[in-house]
Amino acid sequence: MDLNAILTPIVEFFSTDLGQVIGRFLTAVYEFLYPANSEAPHEVVIPE
Repeated sequence: MDLNAILTPIVEFFSTDLGQVIGRFLTAVYEFLYPANSEAPHEVVIPE
């Protein structure tokens, strides 16, 4: 399996103007859904 043959077209696409716009949009969506400064998870007490 040639990994270079798979990754080269993807890298070339994201280096074009349209690819950069799509890449920035996907990055913004990812950062919105998974913020870096979110609170740490905490235990939820379930009453018995």
